Amino acid sequence: MNLIKKRILITAGEPASISSEITIKAIKKLRKVSNSELILVTDPSLIKNEINNLNKSAELNILNNRLDFKDYKKDFINIIPIELNERSIPGVLNKKNSDFVMQSIKNSVNLLLQKKANAVVTNPINKFIMKSSNFKFSGHTEYLGHLSKFNKKPIMMLESSQLKVVPLTTHIPISSVSKKLNTQMIIEKINILNNELIKIYKIKNPIIYISGLNPHSGDGGKIGKEELTLIYPAIRKLEKLGLNVKGPFPADTLFKKNKIKEYDVAVCMYHDQALIPIKTLYSGNIINITLGLDFIRTSPDHGTALDIAGEKKADPSSLILAIKKAEDLIYKKYAK
Repeated sequence: MNLIKKRILITAGEPASISSEITIKAIKKLRKVSNSELILVTDPSLIKNEINNLNKSAELNILNNRLDFKDYKKDFINIIPIELNERSIPGVLNKKNSDFVMQSIKNSVNLLLQKKANAVVTNPINKFIMKSSNFKFSGHTEYLGHLSKFNKKPIMMLESSQLKVVPLTTHIPISSVSKKLNTQMIIEKINILNNELIKIYKIKNPIIYISGLNPHSGDGGKIGKEELTLIYPAIRKLEKLGLNVKGPFPADTLFKKNKIKEYDVAVCMYHDQALIPIKTLYSGNIINITLGLDFIRTSPDHGTALDIAGEKKADPSSLILAIKKAEDLIYKKYAK
């Protein structure tokens, strides 16, 4: 595969969301500076309607050659076509289009597994409407793990220019976090994280700081026992395996400005423990990366923004960053 011309697939996302809008804006912005082949996997009608809504001038090119994509055209919006089940209305969810959303993701992953593309950038989906239509996964990350041949336990990492964070548990209730955590799971996920930082990010000896679960990291067992029974044993085992890990640190001190400079990644015990700090400090400049898959996947850090769908207000900055990050990871992955 020609690695100078990187091929990046962009999924449709929720059709009633801002996904088509930010995709068009991102492609327009990147067209003159990117040497990648950016290919949308979506219904062409969504893109046509959004082009008209935005009063943009853009020509579509429908790709039929799935073997080598020789019919790709520079300066066009290139689309692998899939059909909506029903016409989509901006801001109005329709569970009948959930299959369309899944098909866009699945088709993209299939092309990646066949080595027809180098990376996928996924647009936001609405998990609530998806779950009402046979979507049995807690989120995008888990579905991608299901489709992956290599690893069924992928890791979600959010990244800004100054900070990387990983939540060990993601879209589950707070009441379930301590039940989900166990020493073996912590060891397993941090091992995958460490290997990916070495392999993809080319960090020779990653420094990984690990948070506690309870306030003050349990205060020696006075405010919860998980640090003593689960997290400390995992850290000791990881140290014996040669990993550069430290902790558990109280979450309220882990994200101080000077502390952030000490480590490559902060690993947290649950979703908001990781996402609140990075989204508060670096909102608009964050991307979501899935580690541990047998393909590269990035995405913007925001949701579907149904409240502004069709209003021409959507900011494509995070999607642009996600595409640029995919390009960067492709270079690093294939670097000798």
